[in-house]
Amino acid sequence: MTATAVDFIVVGGGIAGLSVAYELAAEGSVAVLEAESAPGYHATGRSAAVLSENYGPALWSRLVTASRAFLERPPEGFAPVPLVGPRGALFLAMEHEKEALRDQAAGMAGRGAAVELMPAGDATRLCPVLRTERFALALFERDCLDIDTDALMTGYGRGLRARGGRLHTDARVGRLSRRAGTWTAVTAGGTFEAPVIVNAAGGWARDVAALAGIGPREVVPFRRSAATFDPPAGTDIRHWPMTFDVAETFYFKPEAGRVMVSPVDMAACEPCDAQADELEVAIAVDRIQAFTSLEVRAIRHRWGGLRTFAPDHEPVIGPDPAAEGFVWLAGQGGNGVMAAAAAARLAAGLATGRGVPGDLAALGITADGVSPGRPCVSAPEVPTEAA
Repeated sequence: MTATAVDFIVVGGGIAGLSVAYELAAEGSVAVLEAESAPGYHATGRSAAVLSENYGPALWSRLVTASRAFLERPPEGFAPVPLVGPRGALFLAMEHEKEALRDQAAGMAGRGAAVELMPAGDATRLCPVLRTERFALALFERDCLDIDTDALMTGYGRGLRARGGRLHTDARVGRLSRRAGTWTAVTAGGTFEAPVIVNAAGGWARDVAALAGIGPREVVPFRRSAATFDPPAGTDIRHWPMTFDVAETFYFKPEAGRVMVSPVDMAACEPCDAQADELEVAIAVDRIQAFTSLEVRAIRHRWGGLRTFAPDHEPVIGPDPAAEGFVWLAGQGGNGVMAAAAAARLAAGLATGRGVPGDLAALGITADGVSPGRPCVSAPEVPTEAA
């Protein structure tokens, strides 16, 4: 079978794959290889999908900051509807977590975000069902936004096609090899060749690297569970913020007329079609009933999704030092949708040799800081026996 030759192969058709393919298509020809029958099936389509500059570790938070402009003002014709809408986010800290929350507020303010610190008891004006006795301080992020994930994915797909790129579904990569400066990816739907391949395979990123003879790389998928239930009859929940505790043991938000809740579980698992864990759903119910006056009478829907992390929870983006032309865009954790625009530009800049875009460098993002070759990703620590 004759191979399809392109400038860039992107493995994975979730938000990471489509966004970086869109950016790369401005530079050359692109083929996106998606294993499933439709893009965004695993993590992207199961995301809580908000833009919060206070969620996630430092570098991801900065990529979220850098993604705001794209989401608020996308290119002309990118989407027929707004990509974002108002939501707000509320973060609750216990007494021993107050200084950490203050530090987060200072960091956000330094990036231009609108933040408000208040005594925890005052947070009930934003979400009246909260039980705040266990908390000491609250941070309100006024400019947290809901993201229309479907509109964002559709926009990237449309933009990719307009730039001449192509998405191939049912195209799971079975073999990868490199010869004479060219990567060859063999799938059930055809063979593809390119000098550069971008690994945006989400929970399968480590498997794709192994096919390329790279490893081990500590980019591990974890299962996360979520569920929805009905609010009390007659309660208007539309304007409640998305609410987190600083320790990340729960979050909840309005979702299509119901309340969505997650215990923020992180159970390491093999890449798969993740399902909700019944025990974790029960824990989520227990926590929301402990920290709010809500009563969960019945779970209306439950689901699981994959969240992929490096050991430091920071991005894994850029060329792998062990394989020329093999570029990573992985380790998004729960930040993949909200940070996609900037992460894609970063990956494209590093894939093409242009380096870190200037606005991202101004936020303190460096190639070394996100490199798949950094020690915690490429050489995990081995526990030693106590002396």
